Amino acid sequence: MYLRGMKTLFKYCLILFFPVCANGQITTFQSAVNKPFSNFYSDSIASCDSDTTQHFSAGSRFFGIGSASKSDFASTYLVGVTLSANIRNKITFSSHFDYLSGNHNSLINEYQDSLLIFPGFGADNKRWQANIKYKINKFITADLGNGKHFIGNGYRSLLLSAEHSPYPYLKLTTEFGRLRYYNLYTTFINSQMIDVGRKKHASIHYLDFSITKNIHFGVFESILWQSKSENIDKGYEFAYMNPIIFYRPVEFSMQSNKGNALMGANFNATFNKTTFYGQAMLDDLNISRQKDRDEDYEEGFFQNKFALQIGVKANIKKLNFLLEYNQIQPYTYGHRTILQNYSHMNQALAHPLGANFKEVVALANYSKEKWKFIAKLTLAKVGLDSLGTHYGQNIFESDYAASTGGQTSYGNYNGQGVFTQINTLHTEVTYSLGWFDVFGSVFYKKKKSDLVDQTSLWYSLGIRTFLFSTFQDY
Repeated sequence: MYLRGMKTLFKYCLILFFPVCANGQITTFQSAVNKPFSNFYSDSIASCDSDTTQHFSAGSRFFGIGSASKSDFASTYLVGVTLSANIRNKITFSSHFDYLSGNHNSLINEYQDSLLIFPGFGADNKRWQANIKYKINKFITADLGNGKHFIGNGYRSLLLSAEHSPYPYLKLTTEFGRLRYYNLYTTFINSQMIDVGRKKHASIHYLDFSITKNIHFGVFESILWQSKSENIDKGYEFAYMNPIIFYRPVEFSMQSNKGNALMGANFNATFNKTTFYGQAMLDDLNISRQKDRDEDYEEGFFQNKFALQIGVKANIKKLNFLLEYNQIQPYTYGHRTILQNYSHMNQALAHPLGANFKEVVALANYSKEKWKFIAKLTLAKVGLDSLGTHYGQNIFESDYAASTGGQTSYGNYNGQGVFTQINTLHTEVTYSLGWFDVFGSVFYKKKKSDLVDQTSLWYSLGIRTFLFSTFQDY
């Protein structure tokens, strides 16, 4: 009965809100990070959108790199197999299986020790990603798989990124002219938990509206809830399978303590070969704490949590460049219940730095015949924690443990805590030899605060058949 009611409601939504008006769209909700300015590793599974020929194929994947610093040498390799198929242009399938090994560079090793997993890979050195897509009709397509997704038009995403490990998912895409609507149902893992609190389910909606052929506006929302706690075994809340966007009223109707809700927006406008884009994300907004209602009111209440992005990217002949600014306020993406934070396998689901920072990203990419030259600069000002403190950067701490006042925390500002500058520079030269590339790179990282002053410089040579990275720019 409930499912029948949901189906009827979904039909009414299509009739009322999806005007049929043909127009071109660009993709801002991607099943892979296959963009010119991907994070130097487009290792998510693709959805075979562009291949319309019927086929079945198998192939191999390889990545190998040797890196040297002043006092160390590291080598990493990855081997894998890939399968893909297209059946009558109605069912497409793609799958990767990868095996990772080697003695990794010290930066990755330190980060892996803190995560207990290899970043973006998983709990061990094996990783499987797959996607099967079925076109139900000319309006609706279903995707089932194990992989990652990216929402946005820039280098980072403040809504959903692809820096973390793959996860199982079901994605429904509905297209009606100017509108493209996505429903993503998935399960994330708190890897440090064995049973209670290990699984947290999520339902994500994204509605993209094509205002004109070159101007798009999207609305995002996500609800994430813990599957099992010490007192309650909730399992999957079927109310959250409701395909209609805007869950916040549903979450409040369920006493507000059953989930972690986020809302956001994405915007992009293209003029000639230049695209302006941006994102805004709202995690929490406590409007009850106002001057006329609370005599102890101060600015910077810890539950006013949000994130902002603005950027521009352009193409001039064979040169691509991007300039992007990201800002995330303290305690954003965290939750009073730690196990319901916005994360998967000990990594943030949005920006990998977590929260409480400002960042500038600059990228340049130039191609000429078989050569490709890439330069990437990131400059971040982050407020980190010292031992026993929580100033809002670490999303794996409870909001109620805020060092600035717990549940009545006021006076918070971006960069509070141990003010730290983190700068990275990555330059790379690639030469294509047909089915594989040879590349050389230089990676520089500087991390400085009153407590630490660390500088790393690595020179690398390698070969690859696909993009992957062993250096993190955060």
